[in-house]
Amino acid sequence: MVFFSAGAAANFDAKTALAATFLKVAALACGFLTCVLAAIILSWQAGAWILNGEWSSFPISRALALAGFDEPPAIRAASGIQQIFDWGLDLPASGLLLMVAAILTGFSVFAASVEEQLGKR
Repeated sequence: MVFFSAGAAANFDAKTALAATFLKVAALACGFLTCVLAAIILSWQAGAWILNGEWSSFPISRALALAGFDEPPAIRAASGIQQIFDWGLDLPASGLLLMVAAILTGFSVFAASVEEQLGKR
């Protein structure tokens, strides 16, 4: 068990509150930018749907390919793990981005609660 003096504990609380404030702001900003990217993808899909009458998918694998992360061509038949990996890459990119934004928002809410708890002392 570690014991702190009153001065060291106050300094520790101040540093933790500062870190919580930084996490709150950074997670909220990153969550907002992630939502903006998801909105761009969804609006592109909706625009194509309105023009063509057909919903075009935008999987994670396509987003990674546009970013320059192409996967090498498979030489042999896909194994079980490779099929699971390929299935994950075929999920919608907008859904993944919205899930990441929700997790970042949760981090921000957690950091705000830590900041509030340390502010009451």
